[in-house]
Amino acid sequence: MLSTRENVWLVPHAKLEGISLMDHLFGRMNGMYPNKWRANFRDEQAIEDWKTAWAEAFDEDGITPHDVAAGIKNCRRMYDWPPSLPEFMKACRPSLNPEIAFHEAIKGLTARRKGEMGEWSHPAIFYAAVEVGQYDMLNSAYSTMRARWEKALDEQMEKGQWDEISAPALALPEPRKTELSDVEAAKAMESMGAGGVLKEKKDHKAWAKKILANPKAYASIAVTMAKRALGEEVAA
Repeated sequence: MLSTRENVWLVPHAKLEGISLMDHLFGRMNGMYPNKWRANFRDEQAIEDWKTAWAEAFDEDGITPHDVAAGIKNCRRMYDWPPSLPEFMKACRPSLNPEIAFHEAIKGLTARRKGEMGEWSHPAIFYAAVEVGQYDMLNSAYSTMRARWEKALDEQMEKGQWDEISAPALALPEPRKTELSDVEAAKAMESMGAGGVLKEKKDHKAWAKKILANPKAYASIAVTMAKRALGEEVAA
């Protein structure tokens, strides 16, 4: 049996106002299952026995505080009654369905493209998606990505601990709709007769000079484009 000094789960923590991680977990479970949880313990010794047994299991299986936080969250949807140790361990590290996890990752990545965090039931899903790559994830069917995705997810689950999921990078704003694309600009110039000038003349700016020689005969956008081509200032 591990001593208190050897098990981090039983050591008092200043950030928890001097109580241990197991004391903190006891309080969380008692809050989630009022009356039901405490009814499992006939006296203080039973509580101490519970803390020791669960702390040893956490230590032996490499359960992390992050896992326990996930376990508490998952218990709310998995169990109507207080979980046993095996049930809680399962909640800490649920056996992920690769296909369900894949579609969760798709939703999460789509949200992150909008600048949102996305909903991630387990950090391993996020980091597996990062490993595979956003482009492939968002542009491929599960049937195509299955082997690659399952490999990445398995590797992440084996790590046992993960960094916090970072905030998404801000997405670049979409181009202004008033700006012409290269194709649109080319079509516009063609419709104004500039396309022929471009093809016939060796001077690639001849079309601009032609427009500025008689600006009143052309649309304002053509005049603006011609001025820019010749390096002239354009009024804002």
